[in-house]
Amino acid sequence: MFSRDSNNNNNETKSSIRNSDASVIGTEMQINGNIKCQGSLVLKGTVKGNIECDEISVTDEGVLKGSVKAQDTVISGKFEGEIYSDSISIESTANIKGGIHYNKFQAEPGAKLEIELNVGLEKPPTKTQKKTNLAKSLKSLKG
Repeated sequence: MFSRDSNNNNNETKSSIRNSDASVIGTEMQINGNIKCQGSLVLKGTVKGNIECDEISVTDEGVLKGSVKAQDTVISGKFEGEIYSDSISIESTANIKGGIHYNKFQAEPGAKLEIELNVGLEKPPTKTQKKTNLAKSLKSLKG
């Protein structure tokens, strides 16, 4: 099901995520569900669900629809959803729709992006939360 990528070929990217100790979801795999793992994950196949890991790389053939929580993220493929990552790198072949919450951001020219950028890893308040906070503030002013 999952494998360890022990190939040291010339097609490796700049990313340290694609290393010999990474777990790999191959191109022939499609997963519907959430994934939680320690260490690095390389996504070459398709995942519909949320992924939580230390490092993730979505390769140019990879497809992910869901959310990502990782320390380091590299996106080269297709992604739709929310990313929460301390460091994110977007490569020129990426196609991303959604929100990105980050501390360090890098994108190569040519990537297709329909994104909302948010500095920091906190979720922004929803409209309902904003209204509730405003109502509480007004009540405290009235005494």
